[in-house]
Amino acid sequence: MNPQLQKKAEAFTQKIIHLITQKDYAALNQLTTKKVYCSLCFETAPEKNYFVGKDAFYQKHIGTIFNKELLERLNRNETKFSFDGSDPGFKDRTYIVLYTTQRRNEFGDGHEGAQFVFWLKEEKGAFKLSGIETIP
Repeated sequence: MNPQLQKKAEAFTQKIIHLITQKDYAALNQLTTKKVYCSLCFETAPEKNYFVGKDAFYQKHIGTIFNKELLERLNRNETKFSFDGSDPGFKDRTYIVLYTTQRRNEFGDGHEGAQFVFWLKEEKGAFKLSGIETIP
């Protein structure tokens, strides 16, 4: 894996987190693809319908998803980076950056932990936020 690319991707997600904390939606809008994959925006929807327009994403969903607790956990900056553009049928992300939000066994023995995932799409040599999800 390319360490410079990883550093650039992680710095980009830190910038996104900072802008969300500052509620700078105008700046975020410039750094986001036209549609955003957001499984967290819906209680029930088929996977292909998890996409929302970026305006709706910032107006309706961002405030409830990125609450104080999540932002604090993201700021621990425990990350993993992965190239994710190998599936030719799936063009909505090029890379993913995973933030550990719950460590293994943090909530008791056998708890598998959880990660918050930022989808990044490379467009014209720059990153854009293209989605968010959690694992598991």
